Amino acid sequence: MFERWRTFELTPDGYRETVNGIGDTLRKLGVSDKEAEAGKQLVEHIYSLQLSRRSEVCDKVKVRKRFGDVSLRLETKGDEYNPLQMLEEWNEDDPDYERTVFLKSKKEQLSYAHKNGLNIVTVRVHETGNKQIRYTLFAMVLGILAGAVLKSMVSPEMIEMLNKNVVTSIRTMFLNSLNMMIAPVVFFSIIAGLTSISNASDIGRIGGKLVGTYMCTTVIATILSITIGLFMFHGGVPQMGTISGSGGGVSVSLLDMIVKVVPENLIAPIVNRDMLQVIFVSVLFGVTINMLGETAQLLKDFTETCNTFCLRVITLLAQFIPLIAFLSMMALMFTVGVDSLWLLGKVLIGQFIGSVAMICVYSVVMVLMGKISPVPFLKKIGGFVPVAISMGSSSAAMPFTMNFCTEKMGVSPRLSSFSIPLGATVNMDGGCFYFSIQAILLAKMYGVEMTPAFIWALFVTVVALSIGAPGVPGGSFVCLTSIIVSFGVPVEAAAIVLGIDPLTSMFRTTINTIGDIAVTTALSKNEGMMDEAVYMRTSD
Repeated sequence: MFERWRTFELTPDGYRETVNGIGDTLRKLGVSDKEAEAGKQLVEHIYSLQLSRRSEVCDKVKVRKRFGDVSLRLETKGDEYNPLQMLEEWNEDDPDYERTVFLKSKKEQLSYAHKNGLNIVTVRVHETGNKQIRYTLFAMVLGILAGAVLKSMVSPEMIEMLNKNVVTSIRTMFLNSLNMMIAPVVFFSIIAGLTSISNASDIGRIGGKLVGTYMCTTVIATILSITIGLFMFHGGVPQMGTISGSGGGVSVSLLDMIVKVVPENLIAPIVNRDMLQVIFVSVLFGVTINMLGETAQLLKDFTETCNTFCLRVITLLAQFIPLIAFLSMMALMFTVGVDSLWLLGKVLIGQFIGSVAMICVYSVVMVLMGKISPVPFLKKIGGFVPVAISMGSSSAAMPFTMNFCTEKMGVSPRLSSFSIPLGATVNMDGGCFYFSIQAILLAKMYGVEMTPAFIWALFVTVVALSIGAPGVPGGSFVCLTSIIVSFGVPVEAAAIVLGIDPLTSMFRTTINTIGDIAVTTALSKNEGMMDEAVYMRTSD
Protein backbone atom coordinates (compact mmCIF):
# COMPACT_ATOMS: atom_id res chain seq x y z
CA MET A 1 0.00 0.00 0.00
CA PHE A 2 1.16 3.53 -0.81
CA GLU A 3 0.62 6.65 1.19
CA ARG A 4 -1.33 9.51 -0.22
CA TRP A 5 1.92 11.13 -1.30
CA ARG A 6 5.20 9.50 -2.26
CA THR A 7 8.16 11.83 -2.76
CA PHE A 8 11.21 11.41 -4.99
CA GLU A 9 14.32 13.65 -5.08
CA LEU A 10 15.18 14.42 -8.72
CA THR A 11 18.87 15.40 -9.16
CA PRO A 12 21.40 14.94 -11.99
CA ASP A 13 23.00 12.12 -9.99
CA GLY A 14 20.80 9.03 -10.17
CA TYR A 15 18.39 10.86 -12.45
CA ARG A 16 17.58 7.86 -14.64
CA GLU A 17 16.96 5.50 -11.69
CA THR A 18 14.66 8.06 -10.05
CA VAL A 19 12.56 8.51 -13.20
CA ASN A 20 12.23 4.74 -13.57
CA GLY A 21 11.17 4.55 -9.94
CA ILE A 22 8.45 7.13 -10.61
CA GLY A 23 7.21 5.02 -13.51
CA ASP A 24 7.10 1.87 -11.36
CA THR A 25 5.18 3.72 -8.65
CA LEU A 26 2.63 4.97 -11.18
CA ARG A 27 2.01 1.42 -12.43
CA LYS A 28 1.56 0.16 -8.88
CA LEU A 29 -1.06 2.85 -8.37
CA GLY A 30 -3.09 1.31 -11.18
CA VAL A 31 -2.38 3.53 -14.20
CA SER A 32 -1.79 1.93 -17.58
CA ASP A 33 1.68 1.39 -19.06
CA LYS A 34 0.94 4.05 -21.66
CA GLU A 35 -0.04 6.62 -19.02
CA ALA A 36 2.97 5.74 -16.85
CA GLU A 37 5.35 6.13 -19.80
CA ALA A 38 3.78 9.48 -20.74
CA GLY A 39 4.14 10.65 -17.13
CA LYS A 40 7.82 9.68 -17.09
CA GLN A 41 8.46 11.51 -20.36
CA LEU A 42 6.77 14.67 -19.10
CA VAL A 43 8.92 14.64 -15.95
CA GLU A 44 12.05 14.13 -18.05
CA HIS A 45 11.24 16.94 -20.47
CA ILE A 46 10.23 19.44 -17.78
CA TYR A 47 13.30 18.65 -15.71
CA SER A 48 15.62 18.89 -18.75
CA LEU A 49 13.99 22.18 -19.73
CA GLN A 50 14.61 23.61 -16.26
CA LEU A 51 18.16 22.27 -16.26
CA SER A 52 18.94 23.91 -19.62
CA ARG A 53 17.71 27.31 -18.39
CA ARG A 54 19.00 27.26 -14.82
CA SER A 55 22.38 26.22 -13.50
CA GLU A 56 21.12 24.29 -10.46
CA VAL A 57 17.89 22.42 -10.24
CA CYS A 58 16.78 20.07 -7.47
CA ASP A 59 13.23 18.96 -7.88
CA LYS A 60 10.94 17.10 -5.56
CA VAL A 61 8.49 14.91 -7.43
CA LYS A 62 5.43 13.87 -5.46
CA VAL A 63 3.23 11.05 -6.72
CA ARG A 64 -0.33 11.56 -5.59
CA LYS A 65 -3.47 9.43 -5.78
CA ARG A 66 -6.79 10.84 -4.62
CA PHE A 67 -10.21 9.40 -5.41
CA GLY A 68 -8.73 7.44 -8.29
CA ASP A 69 -6.97 10.46 -9.85
CA VAL A 70 -3.18 10.07 -10.16
CA SER A 71 -0.91 13.08 -10.63
CA LEU A 72 2.74 14.12 -10.39
CA ARG A 73 3.78 17.36 -8.68
CA LEU A 74 7.22 18.81 -9.45
CA GLU A 75 8.38 21.34 -6.85
CA THR A 76 11.44 23.60 -7.33
CA LYS A 77 12.55 26.31 -4.87
CA GLY A 78 13.32 29.76 -6.18
CA ASP A 79 11.89 32.86 -7.76
CA GLU A 80 8.85 32.54 -9.97
CA TYR A 81 9.77 30.66 -13.12
CA ASN A 82 7.13 29.05 -15.32
CA PRO A 83 8.71 26.54 -17.71
CA LEU A 84 5.39 26.12 -19.50
CA GLN A 85 5.27 29.79 -20.48
CA MET A 86 8.18 29.22 -22.83
CA LEU A 87 6.07 26.84 -24.90
CA GLU A 88 4.53 29.75 -26.77
CA GLU A 89 7.87 31.45 -27.50
CA TRP A 90 10.18 28.78 -28.89
CA ASN A 91 10.65 28.04 -32.56
CA GLU A 92 12.32 25.47 -34.82
CA ASP A 93 15.76 27.07 -34.37
CA ASP A 94 15.73 26.42 -30.64
CA PRO A 95 17.87 23.43 -29.59
CA ASP A 96 15.01 22.24 -27.36
CA TYR A 97 12.43 22.43 -30.15
CA GLU A 98 11.51 18.72 -30.11
CA ARG A 99 11.02 18.82 -26.37
CA THR A 100 8.63 21.77 -26.67
CA VAL A 101 6.62 19.99 -29.37
CA PHE A 102 6.01 17.08 -27.00
CA LEU A 103 5.11 19.36 -24.09
CA LYS A 104 2.72 21.35 -26.27
CA SER A 105 0.93 18.15 -27.25
CA LYS A 106 0.40 17.40 -23.56
CA LYS A 107 -0.31 20.94 -22.41
CA GLU A 108 -3.85 20.11 -21.25
CA GLN A 109 -2.34 17.72 -18.69
CA LEU A 110 -0.03 20.40 -17.25
CA SER A 111 -0.56 23.32 -14.92
CA TYR A 112 1.76 25.77 -13.10
CA ALA A 113 1.59 27.70 -9.84
CA HIS A 114 4.05 29.62 -7.61
CA LYS A 115 3.32 29.22 -3.90
CA ASN A 116 5.42 29.82 -0.80
CA GLY A 117 8.62 30.19 -2.81
CA LEU A 118 7.99 27.02 -4.78
CA ASN A 119 7.54 26.68 -8.53
CA ILE A 120 4.98 23.90 -8.88
CA VAL A 121 4.23 22.03 -12.10
CA THR A 122 1.39 19.50 -11.86
CA VAL A 123 1.13 16.63 -14.33
CA ARG A 124 -2.27 14.92 -14.51
CA VAL A 125 -1.33 11.32 -15.32
CA HIS A 126 -4.73 9.64 -14.90
CA GLU A 127 -8.20 10.98 -14.25
CA THR A 128 -11.14 8.76 -13.41
CA GLY A 129 -14.41 8.98 -15.26
CA ASN A 130 -16.34 9.14 -11.97
CA LYS A 131 -15.58 12.74 -11.05
CA GLN A 132 -19.00 13.92 -12.18
CA ILE A 133 -20.63 11.15 -10.16
CA ARG A 134 -18.75 12.18 -7.02
CA TYR A 135 -19.81 15.78 -7.47
CA THR A 136 -23.41 14.68 -8.01
CA LEU A 137 -23.48 12.50 -4.90
CA PHE A 138 -21.95 15.30 -2.84
CA ALA A 139 -24.51 17.75 -4.22
CA MET A 140 -27.38 15.37 -3.36
CA VAL A 141 -26.24 15.03 0.24
CA LEU A 142 -25.73 18.79 0.50
CA GLY A 143 -29.20 19.40 -0.96
CA ILE A 144 -30.84 17.10 1.59
CA LEU A 145 -29.06 18.86 4.47
CA ALA A 146 -29.80 22.34 3.12
CA GLY A 147 -33.47 21.48 2.54
CA ALA A 148 -33.87 20.04 6.03
CA VAL A 149 -32.19 23.04 7.68
CA LEU A 150 -34.22 25.58 5.72
CA LYS A 151 -37.47 23.75 6.38
CA SER A 152 -36.83 23.83 10.13
CA MET A 153 -35.72 27.47 10.26
CA VAL A 154 -37.81 29.28 7.61
CA SER A 155 -41.55 29.89 7.51
CA PRO A 156 -43.72 27.70 5.21
CA GLU A 157 -44.57 30.76 3.10
CA MET A 158 -40.90 31.50 2.50
CA ILE A 159 -40.24 27.83 1.71
CA GLU A 160 -43.04 27.82 -0.84
CA MET A 161 -41.74 31.01 -2.44
CA LEU A 162 -38.18 29.69 -2.57
CA ASN A 163 -39.30 26.36 -3.99
CA LYS A 164 -41.53 27.92 -6.65
CA ASN A 165 -39.44 30.89 -7.75
CA VAL A 166 -35.90 29.53 -7.42
CA VAL A 167 -35.64 25.76 -7.15
CA THR A 168 -38.46 24.81 -9.50
CA SER A 169 -37.60 27.55 -12.00
CA ILE A 170 -33.95 26.54 -12.37
CA ARG A 171 -34.78 22.83 -12.54
CA THR A 172 -37.47 23.49 -15.15
CA MET A 173 -35.05 25.51 -17.26
CA PHE A 174 -32.52 22.69 -17.16
CA LEU A 175 -35.06 19.99 -18.00
CA ASN A 176 -36.46 22.13 -20.80
CA SER A 177 -32.99 22.52 -22.25
CA LEU A 178 -32.63 18.74 -22.23
CA ASN A 179 -36.12 18.14 -23.58
CA MET A 180 -35.49 20.42 -26.54
CA MET A 181 -32.57 18.16 -27.49
CA ILE A 182 -34.28 14.80 -26.95
CA ALA A 183 -35.92 14.51 -30.37
CA PRO A 184 -32.80 15.64 -32.32
CA VAL A 185 -30.58 13.28 -30.30
CA VAL A 186 -32.90 10.31 -30.92
CA PHE A 187 -33.34 11.19 -34.59
CA PHE A 188 -29.68 11.62 -35.51
CA SER A 189 -28.38 8.89 -33.14
CA ILE A 190 -30.61 6.22 -34.66
CA ILE A 191 -29.84 7.26 -38.24
CA ALA A 192 -26.11 7.35 -37.47
CA GLY A 193 -26.32 3.94 -35.81
CA LEU A 194 -28.26 2.40 -38.70
CA THR A 195 -26.02 3.85 -41.41
CA SER A 196 -22.99 2.39 -39.63
CA ILE A 197 -24.66 -1.04 -39.90
CA SER A 198 -24.68 -1.41 -43.65
CA ASN A 199 -26.33 -4.83 -43.86
CA ALA A 200 -30.13 -4.55 -43.86
CA SER A 201 -30.50 -8.08 -42.47
CA ASP A 202 -28.29 -7.10 -39.52
CA ILE A 203 -30.56 -4.15 -38.77
CA GLY A 204 -33.65 -6.32 -38.82
CA ARG A 205 -32.05 -9.01 -36.68
CA ILE A 206 -30.68 -6.58 -34.08
CA GLY A 207 -33.94 -4.62 -33.94
CA GLY A 208 -35.93 -7.81 -33.52
CA LYS A 209 -33.72 -8.99 -30.68
CA LEU A 210 -33.95 -5.61 -28.97
CA VAL A 211 -37.73 -5.32 -29.13
CA GLY A 212 -38.20 -8.98 -28.17
CA THR A 213 -35.91 -8.69 -25.15
CA TYR A 214 -37.43 -5.40 -24.03
CA MET A 215 -40.92 -6.89 -24.28
CA CYS A 216 -39.88 -9.95 -22.24
CA THR A 217 -38.46 -7.82 -19.43
CA THR A 218 -41.60 -5.63 -19.51
CA VAL A 219 -43.90 -8.62 -19.10
CA ILE A 220 -41.74 -9.96 -16.25
CA ALA A 221 -41.70 -6.51 -14.60
CA THR A 222 -45.50 -6.25 -14.87
CA ILE A 223 -46.07 -9.67 -13.31
CA LEU A 224 -43.64 -8.91 -10.49
CA SER A 225 -45.10 -5.46 -9.90
CA ILE A 226 -48.69 -6.72 -9.58
CA THR A 227 -47.55 -9.52 -7.29
CA ILE A 228 -45.62 -7.11 -5.07
CA GLY A 229 -48.53 -4.65 -5.03
CA LEU A 230 -51.04 -7.31 -3.98
CA PHE A 231 -48.64 -8.54 -1.28
CA MET A 232 -47.84 -5.08 0.11
CA PHE A 233 -51.54 -4.16 0.40
CA HIS A 234 -53.11 -7.56 1.04
CA GLY A 235 -54.62 -6.32 4.29
CA GLY A 236 -56.92 -3.41 4.94
CA VAL A 237 -56.08 0.10 3.80
CA PRO A 238 -57.66 3.43 4.80
CA GLN A 239 -60.86 3.99 2.85
CA MET A 240 -61.04 7.32 1.04
CA GLY A 241 -64.37 6.69 -0.68
CA THR A 242 -66.38 4.28 -2.79
CA ILE A 243 -67.16 3.95 -6.48
CA SER A 244 -70.33 2.77 -8.15
CA GLY A 245 -68.69 0.04 -10.21
CA SER A 246 -65.53 -1.98 -10.26
CA GLY A 247 -64.34 -0.49 -13.48
CA GLY A 248 -62.12 -2.83 -15.35
CA GLY A 249 -62.27 -1.17 -18.74
CA VAL A 250 -58.96 -0.73 -20.49
CA SER A 251 -58.55 2.80 -21.79
CA VAL A 252 -55.51 2.07 -23.93
CA SER A 253 -56.00 0.79 -27.49
CA LEU A 254 -52.98 -1.07 -28.81
CA LEU A 255 -54.31 -0.69 -32.36
CA ASP A 256 -54.53 3.10 -31.98
CA MET A 257 -51.02 3.15 -30.55
CA ILE A 258 -49.67 1.25 -33.56
CA VAL A 259 -51.54 3.41 -36.08
CA LYS A 260 -50.30 6.63 -34.48
CA VAL A 261 -46.67 5.52 -34.83
CA VAL A 262 -46.79 6.85 -38.40
CA PRO A 263 -46.94 10.69 -38.22
CA GLU A 264 -48.97 12.91 -40.53
CA ASN A 265 -45.93 15.12 -41.22
CA LEU A 266 -42.24 15.35 -40.37
CA ILE A 267 -42.55 18.29 -38.00
CA ALA A 268 -45.18 16.92 -35.60
CA PRO A 269 -43.02 14.19 -34.01
CA ILE A 270 -40.34 16.72 -33.04
CA VAL A 271 -42.78 19.41 -31.90
CA ASN A 272 -44.87 16.93 -29.88
CA ARG A 273 -41.81 14.94 -28.73
CA ASP A 274 -43.58 11.72 -29.71
CA MET A 275 -40.66 9.32 -29.44
CA LEU A 276 -42.37 6.42 -31.18
CA GLN A 277 -42.97 8.62 -34.22
CA VAL A 278 -39.42 10.00 -34.09
CA ILE A 279 -38.04 6.46 -34.01
CA PHE A 280 -40.23 5.43 -36.94
CA VAL A 281 -39.05 8.36 -39.08
CA SER A 282 -35.39 7.94 -38.13
CA VAL A 283 -35.45 4.18 -38.85
CA LEU A 284 -37.15 4.86 -42.19
CA PHE A 285 -34.53 7.47 -43.13
CA GLY A 286 -31.62 5.34 -41.88
CA VAL A 287 -32.69 2.26 -43.87
CA THR A 288 -33.28 4.39 -46.99
CA ILE A 289 -29.82 5.99 -46.72
CA ASN A 290 -28.31 2.52 -46.49
CA MET A 291 -30.19 1.43 -49.60
CA LEU A 292 -28.78 4.40 -51.55
CA GLY A 293 -25.23 3.26 -50.83
CA GLU A 294 -22.35 5.51 -51.89
CA THR A 295 -24.66 8.06 -53.50
CA ALA A 296 -25.85 9.02 -50.00
CA GLN A 297 -22.38 9.45 -48.51
CA LEU A 298 -22.98 13.19 -48.11
CA LEU A 299 -26.12 12.45 -46.09
CA LYS A 300 -24.19 9.98 -43.93
CA ASP A 301 -21.50 12.55 -43.20
CA PHE A 302 -24.10 15.23 -42.47
CA THR A 303 -25.98 12.92 -40.10
CA GLU A 304 -22.80 11.95 -38.27
CA THR A 305 -21.85 15.62 -37.86
CA CYS A 306 -25.31 16.50 -36.54
CA ASN A 307 -25.18 13.55 -34.15
CA THR A 308 -21.79 14.67 -32.83
CA PHE A 309 -23.06 18.22 -32.44
CA CYS A 310 -26.18 17.16 -30.50
CA LEU A 311 -24.16 14.95 -28.16
CA ARG A 312 -21.68 17.77 -27.58
CA VAL A 313 -24.56 20.07 -26.57
CA ILE A 314 -25.74 17.43 -24.11
CA THR A 315 -22.20 17.12 -22.73
CA LEU A 316 -22.17 20.87 -22.14
CA LEU A 317 -25.51 20.74 -20.33
CA ALA A 318 -24.27 17.82 -18.23
CA GLN A 319 -21.93 20.16 -16.39
CA PHE A 320 -24.99 21.44 -14.51
CA ILE A 321 -26.11 18.01 -13.23
CA PRO A 322 -24.63 18.47 -9.71
CA LEU A 323 -26.53 21.76 -9.36
CA ILE A 324 -29.77 20.11 -10.47
CA ALA A 325 -29.15 17.21 -8.08
CA PHE A 326 -28.70 19.71 -5.25
CA LEU A 327 -31.94 21.53 -6.12
CA SER A 328 -33.87 18.28 -6.62
CA MET A 329 -32.97 17.01 -3.16
CA MET A 330 -33.76 20.38 -1.64
CA ALA A 331 -37.18 20.41 -3.31
CA LEU A 332 -37.78 16.87 -2.06
CA MET A 333 -37.18 17.96 1.52
CA PHE A 334 -39.46 20.96 1.02
CA THR A 335 -42.43 19.02 -0.36
CA VAL A 336 -42.25 15.59 1.29
CA GLY A 337 -42.70 15.43 5.02
CA VAL A 338 -41.80 12.57 7.33
CA ASP A 339 -45.48 11.74 7.90
CA SER A 340 -46.14 11.36 4.17
CA LEU A 341 -43.13 9.10 3.76
CA TRP A 342 -44.32 6.96 6.66
CA LEU A 343 -47.87 6.60 5.38
CA LEU A 344 -46.77 5.78 1.85
CA GLY A 345 -43.65 3.89 2.86
CA LYS A 346 -45.05 0.61 1.52
CA VAL A 347 -45.15 2.09 -1.97
CA LEU A 348 -41.47 2.95 -1.78
CA ILE A 349 -40.56 -0.40 -0.23
CA GLY A 350 -42.47 -2.16 -2.99
CA GLN A 351 -40.60 -0.24 -5.68
CA PHE A 352 -37.30 -0.93 -3.96
CA ILE A 353 -38.02 -4.67 -3.86
CA GLY A 354 -39.01 -4.48 -7.51
CA SER A 355 -35.78 -2.67 -8.36
CA VAL A 356 -33.67 -5.38 -6.73
CA ALA A 357 -35.72 -8.10 -8.45
CA MET A 358 -35.28 -6.49 -11.89
CA ILE A 359 -31.52 -6.13 -11.43
CA CYS A 360 -31.49 -9.90 -10.85
CA VAL A 361 -33.57 -10.35 -14.02
CA TYR A 362 -31.13 -8.20 -16.00
CA SER A 363 -28.23 -10.27 -14.67
CA VAL A 364 -29.95 -13.41 -15.97
CA VAL A 365 -30.46 -11.71 -19.35
CA MET A 366 -26.73 -11.01 -19.55
CA VAL A 367 -25.92 -14.65 -18.77
CA LEU A 368 -28.50 -16.18 -21.14
CA MET A 369 -28.33 -13.70 -24.00
CA GLY A 370 -24.80 -12.33 -23.74
CA LYS A 371 -23.07 -15.42 -22.35
CA ILE A 372 -21.07 -13.08 -20.13
CA SER A 373 -20.58 -12.63 -16.39
CA PRO A 374 -22.86 -9.94 -14.91
CA VAL A 375 -20.35 -9.15 -12.13
CA PRO A 376 -18.65 -6.20 -13.92
CA PHE A 377 -22.11 -4.86 -14.81
CA LEU A 378 -23.21 -5.06 -11.16
CA LYS A 379 -20.02 -3.37 -9.96
CA LYS A 380 -20.20 -0.50 -12.41
CA ILE A 381 -23.91 0.24 -12.51
CA GLY A 382 -23.89 1.88 -9.09
CA GLY A 383 -21.83 4.69 -10.56
CA PHE A 384 -24.61 5.51 -13.02
CA VAL A 385 -27.45 5.58 -10.47
CA PRO A 386 -26.83 9.22 -9.33
CA VAL A 387 -27.20 10.42 -12.93
CA ALA A 388 -30.52 8.58 -13.35
CA ILE A 389 -31.77 9.90 -10.00
CA SER A 390 -30.88 13.48 -10.90
CA MET A 391 -32.54 13.34 -14.32
CA GLY A 392 -35.87 11.89 -13.22
CA SER A 393 -36.44 11.00 -16.88
CA SER A 394 -35.13 8.12 -18.96
CA SER A 395 -35.27 10.30 -22.07
CA ALA A 396 -33.31 13.12 -20.44
CA ALA A 397 -30.74 10.59 -19.20
CA MET A 398 -30.46 8.97 -22.64
CA PRO A 399 -27.26 10.69 -23.85
CA PHE A 400 -25.53 9.85 -20.57
CA THR A 401 -26.79 6.27 -20.82
CA MET A 402 -25.27 5.93 -24.29
CA ASN A 403 -21.98 7.37 -23.07
CA PHE A 404 -21.93 4.98 -20.09
CA CYS A 405 -22.53 1.99 -22.37
CA THR A 406 -19.64 3.00 -24.61
CA GLU A 407 -17.08 4.07 -22.02
CA LYS A 408 -17.83 1.70 -19.14
CA MET A 409 -19.49 -1.35 -20.71
CA GLY A 410 -17.43 -1.50 -23.90
CA VAL A 411 -20.48 -1.36 -26.20
CA SER A 412 -19.88 -0.23 -29.76
CA PRO A 413 -21.34 3.26 -30.41
CA ARG A 414 -22.99 1.78 -33.50
CA LEU A 415 -25.23 -0.31 -31.25
CA SER A 416 -25.74 2.03 -28.29
CA SER A 417 -26.85 4.89 -30.57
CA PHE A 418 -29.67 2.65 -31.80
CA SER A 419 -30.49 0.52 -28.75
CA ILE A 420 -30.63 3.19 -26.02
CA PRO A 421 -33.06 5.59 -27.79
CA LEU A 422 -35.28 2.61 -28.59
CA GLY A 423 -35.12 1.38 -25.00
CA ALA A 424 -35.82 4.86 -23.59
CA THR A 425 -39.10 4.76 -25.52
CA VAL A 426 -40.39 1.20 -25.30
CA ASN A 427 -38.64 -0.18 -22.20
CA MET A 428 -40.25 1.26 -19.07
CA ASP A 429 -39.79 -1.54 -16.55
CA GLY A 430 -39.55 0.95 -13.70
CA GLY A 431 -42.87 2.40 -14.81
CA CYS A 432 -44.49 -1.04 -14.43
CA PHE A 433 -43.82 -1.03 -10.69
CA TYR A 434 -44.89 2.59 -10.42
CA PHE A 435 -48.21 1.95 -12.22
CA SER A 436 -49.12 -1.37 -10.61
CA ILE A 437 -48.25 -0.74 -6.97
CA GLN A 438 -49.84 2.70 -6.77
CA ALA A 439 -52.88 1.71 -8.84
CA ILE A 440 -53.55 -1.22 -6.50
CA LEU A 441 -53.22 1.03 -3.44
CA LEU A 442 -55.57 3.69 -4.81
CA ALA A 443 -58.08 1.12 -6.08
CA LYS A 444 -58.25 -0.55 -2.67
CA MET A 445 -58.63 2.84 -0.97
CA TYR A 446 -61.79 3.31 -3.07
CA GLY A 447 -63.15 -0.18 -2.50
CA VAL A 448 -62.26 -1.84 -5.81
CA GLU A 449 -62.09 -5.63 -5.36
CA MET A 450 -58.96 -7.42 -6.49
CA THR A 451 -60.79 -9.86 -8.79
CA PRO A 452 -59.09 -11.86 -11.59
CA ALA A 453 -60.81 -9.53 -14.10
CA PHE A 454 -59.29 -6.49 -12.39
CA ILE A 455 -55.83 -8.07 -12.27
CA TRP A 456 -55.96 -9.06 -15.96
CA ALA A 457 -57.17 -5.61 -17.00
CA LEU A 458 -54.43 -4.00 -14.91
CA PHE A 459 -51.83 -6.29 -16.50
CA VAL A 460 -52.87 -5.38 -20.05
CA THR A 461 -53.06 -1.67 -19.25
CA VAL A 462 -49.68 -1.54 -17.54
CA VAL A 463 -47.93 -3.42 -20.38
CA ALA A 464 -49.47 -1.08 -22.95
CA LEU A 465 -48.66 2.10 -21.05
CA SER A 466 -45.14 0.99 -20.18
CA ILE A 467 -44.48 0.83 -23.93
CA GLY A 468 -46.15 4.09 -24.87
CA ALA A 469 -45.58 6.21 -21.77
CA PRO A 470 -43.57 9.37 -22.45
CA GLY A 471 -40.14 9.21 -20.82
CA VAL A 472 -40.28 12.79 -19.59
CA PRO A 473 -40.80 14.18 -16.07
CA GLY A 474 -44.49 13.96 -15.13
CA GLY A 475 -45.36 11.64 -18.03
CA SER A 476 -45.75 8.58 -15.82
CA PHE A 477 -48.01 10.43 -13.37
CA VAL A 478 -50.34 11.35 -16.23
CA CYS A 479 -50.46 7.68 -17.25
CA LEU A 480 -51.19 6.65 -13.65
CA THR A 481 -54.25 8.91 -13.58
CA SER A 482 -55.51 7.30 -16.80
CA ILE A 483 -55.17 3.86 -15.20
CA ILE A 484 -57.12 4.64 -12.04
CA VAL A 485 -59.83 6.47 -13.98
CA SER A 486 -60.30 3.39 -16.17
CA PHE A 487 -61.21 1.46 -13.00
CA GLY A 488 -63.67 4.10 -11.78
CA VAL A 489 -61.35 5.74 -9.23
CA PRO A 490 -61.68 9.55 -9.30
CA VAL A 491 -58.75 11.39 -10.81
CA GLU A 492 -58.26 13.48 -7.66
CA ALA A 493 -57.25 10.28 -5.84
CA ALA A 494 -53.87 10.51 -7.55
CA ALA A 495 -53.07 13.49 -5.32
CA ILE A 496 -52.65 11.00 -2.46
CA VAL A 497 -49.41 9.71 -3.97
CA LEU A 498 -48.33 12.96 -5.59
CA GLY A 499 -46.26 13.91 -2.55
CA ILE A 500 -43.82 11.04 -3.02
CA ASP A 501 -43.74 11.26 -6.82
CA PRO A 502 -40.17 12.65 -6.76
CA LEU A 503 -39.03 9.57 -4.85
CA THR A 504 -40.91 7.08 -7.03
CA SER A 505 -39.54 8.88 -10.08
CA MET A 506 -36.03 8.10 -8.88
CA PHE A 507 -36.83 4.39 -8.68
CA ARG A 508 -38.54 4.10 -12.05
CA THR A 509 -35.95 6.17 -13.93
CA THR A 510 -33.12 4.16 -12.40
CA ILE A 511 -34.65 0.81 -13.37
CA ASN A 512 -35.59 2.05 -16.85
CA THR A 513 -32.04 3.15 -17.61
CA ILE A 514 -30.36 0.14 -15.97
CA GLY A 515 -32.58 -2.12 -18.07
CA ASP A 516 -31.54 -0.29 -21.24
CA ILE A 517 -27.87 -0.65 -20.29
CA ALA A 518 -28.18 -4.35 -19.43
CA VAL A 519 -30.01 -5.34 -22.62
CA THR A 520 -27.69 -3.25 -24.79
CA THR A 521 -24.62 -4.77 -23.15
CA ALA A 522 -25.92 -8.34 -23.49
CA LEU A 523 -26.83 -7.77 -27.13
CA SER A 524 -23.45 -6.20 -27.88
CA LYS A 525 -21.73 -9.37 -26.67
CA ASN A 526 -24.21 -11.53 -28.59
CA GLU A 527 -23.53 -9.61 -31.80
CA GLY A 528 -19.77 -9.31 -31.36
CA MET A 529 -19.98 -5.52 -30.88
CA MET A 530 -18.36 -5.35 -27.44
CA ASP A 531 -14.86 -4.50 -26.30
CA GLU A 532 -14.59 -7.15 -23.57
CA ALA A 533 -11.42 -5.60 -22.14
CA VAL A 534 -13.35 -2.42 -21.34
CA TYR A 535 -16.28 -4.39 -19.92
CA MET A 536 -14.14 -6.52 -17.64
CA ARG A 537 -12.14 -3.54 -16.34
CA THR A 538 -13.78 -2.65 -13.03
CA SER A 539 -11.31 -0.03 -11.76
CA ASP A 540 -10.41 3.33 -13.26
